[in-house]
Amino acid sequence: MGKNKLGRKSTSKISKKRISSIALGILVCFIVGGVYFGTKQELKVPPVAPATGFLIETRPIMSDGVFTGRVAEAYRIAAEIPKVIDSLFCYCYCKKNHQHKTLLTCYTNKHGSKCDICLGEVFYAYELYNQGKTLDEIVIAVDKKFYRPYRRT
Repeated sequence: MGKNKLGRKSTSKISKKRISSIALGILVCFIVGGVYFGTKQELKVPPVAPATGFLIETRPIMSDGVFTGRVAEAYRIAAEIPKVIDSLFCYCYCKKNHQHKTLLTCYTNKHGSKCDICLGEVFYAYELYNQGKTLDEIVIAVDKKFYRPYRRT
């Protein structure tokens, strides 16, 4: 009988230790989860310093209704954030080949619909814009990602 009482007491102590460690683990998870969700930013953050000022390209942007899918989305983005797009250099070098002023010029005609570089720059700039990056940060990031030496064609 002594063994049963001793056995029960040791089992009881193990159960209490196990329950308290599980409770502590759950408490830590709730605290970490609370901190995570309390400090998590929204998915679409308004820009820190939205682009303001005069546009270099003054011609109207083509309607996104003319296009479908990914291309229509690019034209919609160009219309939504024209100053950001107008601040970017187009790395398909249409400035040299077609006398374009900025990346926004590509969206005043059908050039933007046919050029993967123009499309890529707009989508990347929009992604950065939605992360709340400043205009300077967007320009630097796009330049870093899309720069390539000019080659005459």
